[in-house]
Amino acid sequence: MSRCVVQRLRCPNCGVEQEEKVFVSVNGARIKTAAQRIIEGTWGEVSCLACGQRYLADPPRLYSDLPGGIWLVRHPLERRGRFVELEAEADRIFSREFLERPPAVIREQAAAVRRRICFGRAQFVEKLLAFRHGIDDRALECLKLGLSRDLLARLFAHGPWEWMTLAINEEGLDMIAVTVADQHLIHHTIVRLEEVRRIEAQLQQYEALFPELFGHLYVNASRYVTEQVPV
Repeated sequence: MSRCVVQRLRCPNCGVEQEEKVFVSVNGARIKTAAQRIIEGTWGEVSCLACGQRYLADPPRLYSDLPGGIWLVRHPLERRGRFVELEAEADRIFSREFLERPPAVIREQAAAVRRRICFGRAQFVEKLLAFRHGIDDRALECLKLGLSRDLLARLFAHGPWEWMTLAINEEGLDMIAVTVADQHLIHHTIVRLEEVRRIEAQLQQYEALFPELFGHLYVNASRYVTEQVPV
């Protein structure tokens, strides 16, 4: 179900705070426009009562669409060093709420759901983009590792980097590489959609190459370069 809370938000332009009702969880099966509005950057738009500046509240912490087959938890970017712990936490919550307590019809539906966690707005939007376009996110992350291999000589000097998908359209996947440390842009490219479809058709082979992208809730190529925080 969708849930709202009242939060105090600070305007990034003038610094004035105001109280606004903010969605912390969204049922995408009920609110059909939610995923597209989050992707477009119009979900949670706020107008400052003092200066009129428009800005975005944080996106929901949970996007759920059981009939559509997705359950996505968003954490702040600064917490991704704890991804192993947060994967286990999300798995426990989902199992309790959807696989143990509900009636059989809900349990059956939930068993087919793709459970994921992500970190930050960009990863959240990217997961919804892949979901909207019917792209297997495991194939997308394998694609990123292939791009890193092919562009290693160009990217290596910048230190650890990660890939983000900005848009998906008839031209392909609009992707950027940014530094892990400060999210600084270091490369931009457009990849044909056929490339990710080719990987989807060979997922079993890619699982042998990149096992960390399979069987976990945090499906992101950056888990290979993220320093884990001890629990």
